[in-house]
Amino acid sequence: MFRAVVDAGAAQLSSRVRDTLLGSKESWTRRMFELAGQLRADGGGPVHDLSLGNPSLEPPTAWRTALVEVLEGEPPGMHRYMTNAGFPEVRAFLAQRESKRYGLGLEAGHVVMTVGAAGAVNVCFRALLDPGDEVMVPAPYFSEYDHYCTNVGASLTPVRSTASFEPDVDAMVAALNERTRVILINSPNNPTGAIYSEDVLRRLADALRAANATRERPILVLEDSPYRDLTYNGADVPSMMRLYEHTALLTSHSKDLGLAGERIGYIALSPKMAGVDTVFRGLAFCNRVLGFVNAPALMQRVLPKVLGTPEGRVDVEVYARRCRTMAAGLRELGFGVPEPRAGFFLFPKLPESLRDDEGGDVALTDALLAKRTIVVPGTAFGVPGYLRLSMATPDEAVQGALAAFREVCG
Repeated sequence: MFRAVVDAGAAQLSSRVRDTLLGSKESWTRRMFELAGQLRADGGGPVHDLSLGNPSLEPPTAWRTALVEVLEGEPPGMHRYMTNAGFPEVRAFLAQRESKRYGLGLEAGHVVMTVGAAGAVNVCFRALLDPGDEVMVPAPYFSEYDHYCTNVGASLTPVRSTASFEPDVDAMVAALNERTRVILINSPNNPTGAIYSEDVLRRLADALRAANATRERPILVLEDSPYRDLTYNGADVPSMMRLYEHTALLTSHSKDLGLAGERIGYIALSPKMAGVDTVFRGLAFCNRVLGFVNAPALMQRVLPKVLGTPEGRVDVEVYARRCRTMAAGLRELGFGVPEPRAGFFLFPKLPESLRDDEGGDVALTDALLAKRTIVVPGTAFGVPGYLRLSMATPDEAVQGALAAFREVCG
């Protein structure tokens, strides 16, 4: 298994970063992704890399057309600084779009443009959390959340989800305490692809209102939703934006437009949130002092020309087909795989014979690695006994990985 190299430079790092890089909290996903690059360089044959959610589909043609239009017609000063929250006209466009989607009266002053959804989470954490505060998240969860909490001295409190990977509302309520400040939800979910039902979200909203009755500050919900426009068969994605007044939507266009490297996203605040105007100011301030300053100007300008057009997203059926192919093959080998519903991840449960007291996911990851197949163990997402597989990869990698699974597990 890949291990970080300890060298003299380690002494130059802060203890927090050193302990992360050289310890157990270093990102499994990035570790495996880097290892895939090493294997490609050794000339030993094809590498079937299912590690990173790095969109394999190119941006839609509408994006390229819009980009050329913006560059050809660029007004003077288009690439200079703007307000830290982003261009007002772009924020107004997105506010209108989200208002239509969720039935809320959002305005430009409720939207902050960010450097992707990751930037949005970090801006929110910096603006909303004090050292010692807790962020509760249903598990399994996106592993970078741990590091984002550490950035501000907060702690992450995972709460195991139900068997169908929906939030366990009763368990979450039982885990609430006086330091719980934020509930972080991610639907459609990475790593499972689950879509949280409206019934579960409504129960969560009701439970939070009851908890708020004894608090000076309401518990906030951050809804991390970069996969909401990558659903299969037109599936609906219920949102806390409709159900709970103290909600902020965080999203990006890394996935639905295939723009992961362009880093464009935004935060949309419910206009019903307590103190929403001051929260907006705090988010814009933190966008600046965290060093983002503002979201990329060119990408901001392009969004209104692309979003909402018939061609304004990648072909999600490509991801759906790959997920169905892999899911069917794994079921034949005894893995438990729910029907894929959104995004491009699968989170199969290992057959009983491979679990090894819930530690088998790492052993199977190693066994597949020997077959030049790169996956991420469920341990990385807070739930051992599973694997995360990214179908944001060419068809030949899907077929090669399936062959490796059959050889190792057959």
